Amino acid sequence: MSEPKLHKAGLPRLPKIGMRIIKSAAAVFLCFVIYLLRGQQGVPFYSAIAAVLCMQPYVSGSVKVALNRTIGTLIGGTAGMLILLVEQRFFPPDRPIFRYLLISLMIVVLIYITVLVKKTTASYITCVVFMSITVSHAMDVNPYLFALDRVIDTLIGIFVSLGVNAFRLPRRRNRTLLFVSDLDGTLAGEDGRIAPAAEIRLNKLIGAGAQFTVSTGRTPATFLPMLAGLKLKLPVIAMNGAALYDLQAGSYLYCRTIPPAAYRRVAAVFERRGLNLFVHAVIHDVLHVYYGDFTNPAEEALYRARRGLPQKYYVYGSLPEGHDPLYLLGVDTLSMAQALQREIDGFAPEAGVYTVLRPDAGYPGYALLEIFSAAATRPAAAEELKKRIGASAVAAFGDSERDLPLLEAADLARAVSTAPETVKEAAGRVLPSGGEAVAREVDRLFHHRRKAGGGDD
Repeated sequence: MSEPKLHKAGLPRLPKIGMRIIKSAAAVFLCFVIYLLRGQQGVPFYSAIAAVLCMQPYVSGSVKVALNRTIGTLIGGTAGMLILLVEQRFFPPDRPIFRYLLISLMIVVLIYITVLVKKTTASYITCVVFMSITVSHAMDVNPYLFALDRVIDTLIGIFVSLGVNAFRLPRRRNRTLLFVSDLDGTLAGEDGRIAPAAEIRLNKLIGAGAQFTVSTGRTPATFLPMLAGLKLKLPVIAMNGAALYDLQAGSYLYCRTIPPAAYRRVAAVFERRGLNLFVHAVIHDVLHVYYGDFTNPAEEALYRARRGLPQKYYVYGSLPEGHDPLYLLGVDTLSMAQALQREIDGFAPEAGVYTVLRPDAGYPGYALLEIFSAAATRPAAAEELKKRIGASAVAAFGDSERDLPLLEAADLARAVSTAPETVKEAAGRVLPSGGEAVAREVDRLFHHRRKAGGGDD
């Protein structure tokens, strides 16, 4: 289990109080205010409980929950009124065990009704309203008025919660600023996950019109699970800028492939040494990976770990004629990978390619050597996306040397605190590490009053 993060004093860092907590408290207070304005009629306890239950991270979620809670309230209120009538007619007040048995059996009926009407999320509020009517009452009360009061109390809480969650202060929004955040190490943590608080804030910003996307060296097969909680509308800058991937359509909108002559020269370097080369190519909107015989355990392990992933199709054989590779991947010992990189770098500028060498996280002592087209860069992909959506400027977020070109090309640049000094120097501001800090900065810039396309602030 991971250790809790520590602040400067060496004590565990407490989570911040989020807007959902603050809005819940505000909704509860408004329920009490409404109770006073109604001349203290009803029981504000039920309004407050309903308000807390209905508060959701997203307004759209609150509307759905409010609808379900309203249906549950009406079901529970109607059932409670009927049981009160039955109790007053058939159950003597000196034998409460029988009415308690009836109330308990009705719980089964009510939950089953919510299942029948496909509103299972309303089961809780249905039972709460039902028991608030049937348990806390006097035998001489008017069943109709008593049940109606409890229903009104609950509905007040539901709609107060919905109103508080939907309320927004009027603020300027910079819809012409394109936000591009690196994924691994910047938006996502070491565990490969984006913090829920960051997802919630970013989803709200995207819903409000923020032009936000991510940049990554990964393929869709591995970055899609990481982005499952984000409601991205823009294409993702994938494979180090070699492609723009549309999540909604599941298609590649933009590809910068390796020229045929350059591919042949790189392939020849591997062939002379009898080494395997993973050739990635997009054919009919599917990423195909062509490969030969394995020459070391690291590349076989990589193949076995990724061959079953969706959005990626492995083929034993050569790249078909008429198709160009999107990028090339070699896996070997660090010393061999460095030797391959030196040889390819010798003709890379002339051939129109560049190389990226990184350690193999799954196999110590081995490295991954990637070869891309010189046109396949993150700044170029961001510029292409900027033109496609009509943005006026780019705000970039990164944490490592691979993000440096994009940070240097962006109109606004932000680095996280874990970034190397060279990356921090290229950024206009250094943020705390973690996706929550990135989301807060996106929020600040999105609502910040600045001239579109201007420099840093």
